[in-house]
Amino acid sequence: MADLPRKTLPILAPRAVRNVGDARPLAERLADFAQPAALFDRTEHGHIRCSACAHRCVIQEGRAGACTVRFVRGDALYAPHGYVARRYVRTVEINTLYHFHPGARSLIVGMYGCDLRCPYCHNWRLSQALREDNVEDEEPLPCTPDELAQHAVDSGCTVMAAAYNEPMISAEWIRAVFSAAKSKGLATAIISDANTTREALAYVRPVCDAYRVDLKATDNERYKALGGRIAPVIDAIALARELGFWVEVVTMVVPGFNDDLQGLRGLADAIKRVDPEIPWHLNAFVPRYKLDRVPRMEMASLASAVGMAYARGLRFVYASNAPGGYSEMSHTRCPGCHATLIERNDYVTTANHLRDGACPHCNTVVPGVWGSELVDGLRIDGAEAP
Repeated sequence: MADLPRKTLPILAPRAVRNVGDARPLAERLADFAQPAALFDRTEHGHIRCSACAHRCVIQEGRAGACTVRFVRGDALYAPHGYVARRYVRTVEINTLYHFHPGARSLIVGMYGCDLRCPYCHNWRLSQALREDNVEDEEPLPCTPDELAQHAVDSGCTVMAAAYNEPMISAEWIRAVFSAAKSKGLATAIISDANTTREALAYVRPVCDAYRVDLKATDNERYKALGGRIAPVIDAIALARELGFWVEVVTMVVPGFNDDLQGLRGLADAIKRVDPEIPWHLNAFVPRYKLDRVPRMEMASLASAVGMAYARGLRFVYASNAPGGYSEMSHTRCPGCHATLIERNDYVTTANHLRDGACPHCNTVVPGVWGSELVDGLRIDGAEAP
């Protein structure tokens, strides 16, 4: 998989928020929403160095960093603020979070831009919006943190999640939104590629409960094809646990890219070294975006990878995007007596048999953040976007 090209985008002076018929490029329209950033320092020569992601871009005047949305103007770093690109009400499980408030509704918000360039991104119209030429119909939705928090409450949500693009490149805005969410009693989660920094994780931690990581590749060579490195991601998993986030890890298994069993074994070992109780989700690849001609992942191979991960010592391993007879690989089982504790179907929790976070049969404690949204045997279906 070859490297993908990176655009370095000029950022022009802002104008008022776009009116109907505003034909300016999306980058210019997004600049209208930007506010001075908190996550940066200066080099020994006085240049601005962003610390929102592991690229730590030194950004020149009038230019954007690798993420395409954090830019320098007037010797100040600006970051996205005051809008969302999408907001949907979905089950919390759709975020591939299985040990975090199972059965809850979540308001999921996303923006534009990403620090990586994954050719199989499901949400490429958002994450790659400023690198693609056919998304100029995209339009940011102006909003305030309080409006988003109230929308979550009005929609019956008990969780707010930041996803779709890479939330950490908009950490200042996410912190403001999650602060409002916390004031209304909502749990919060970031769905991240984890190509981030200690400074950024510490910055969002006071208002964020869960950090769900996409561990995308098995080595630096493959991460280079996505625009990153593996070391910052492994480090971020360990740091997030150290800081007290609830952490779950997802690997989208892509045929011909990261499906080598030996490479996946290395990822399992890396997760185990941090904490063998971190849930690891192996998601089956579905053809999309630039890899729309790559065949879908064979489920037998995915099942073998799940078995390997258990054999390496991980205690909670799941397969998602798993149709047909493989849906049971999304259930949570007791690591003590192997009883089925939480049942799921297509990212919906259908039954939760936990008692105070423990197995009702052998009293083994199951790690997680267990809310009260689902009682034993009660099905709670996902809600569509209003």
